Amino acid sequence: MLQGINTATAGMMADEQWQQILANNLAQSDTTGYRSETAVLGSFPQVLLSRTGAQPATLQTVSEGTGLVATVPDMSEGALQQTGQPLDVALSGPGMFAVQGPSGVLYTRAGHFTLDANGSLVTPQGYRLLSTAGTPIQAGPGAAIGSDGTVTYQGKTAGQIGVFAPTTGQLADAGGGFFQATGSVAPQGTPQLSPGYLEGSNVSAPEVLASMIQVLRHFEAGQQFLNQDAATIDRFTQVAS
Repeated sequence: MLQGINTATAGMMADEQWQQILANNLAQSDTTGYRSETAVLGSFPQVLLSRTGAQPATLQTVSEGTGLVATVPDMSEGALQQTGQPLDVALSGPGMFAVQGPSGVLYTRAGHFTLDANGSLVTPQGYRLLSTAGTPIQAGPGAAIGSDGTVTYQGKTAGQIGVFAPTTGQLADAGGGFFQATGSVAPQGTPQLSPGYLEGSNVSAPEVLASMIQVLRHFEAGQQFLNQDAATIDRFTQVAS
């Protein structure tokens, strides 16, 4: 009986975490280049293994239960939206832009850039866009992005936008459509860029809402099971006394 309570409780806790992920996806549905996240659920031993690195043999007597093992970004493409802005650029196909974040390089699909006071191409957060060489791109008035990612201004070439190919396994969510990557990240072989466009979020609001309803129903089923178990325990207690 207690194992059943533990299993139901673990499942409800996983549902809460899953619901938070879905709610965040929904909130970011209008964020340029945002990648939706998918919850990966597993048994309690799997969760424990993923978080502690313990050996499977040491978990043979652990009670079953469900927990959040990981969150995985969905790297499918979002719809392209034409803006006509010379420093907007969208990626078609694989690859990510690299920007200099507060604590290191970050990767993103969001291609909305402007010039800061120093002439650097920056994101709305002020992160500097990096070139194929991994250095910030310095330009000036009249800057524009070509179809091959070359940034030009006043007849000069400022550099070429770097497009890189981190694997899903390398990526960790850094918030706001940005990711950190572990290990070295290779350049994307043949990136396809569309100047004057932005890639929208790949979140499907109707699908997210449907998933939220499904998770809520699963949570309510666990809650009902706990209420039934609590009533059963009360009856046993009354009989025993």
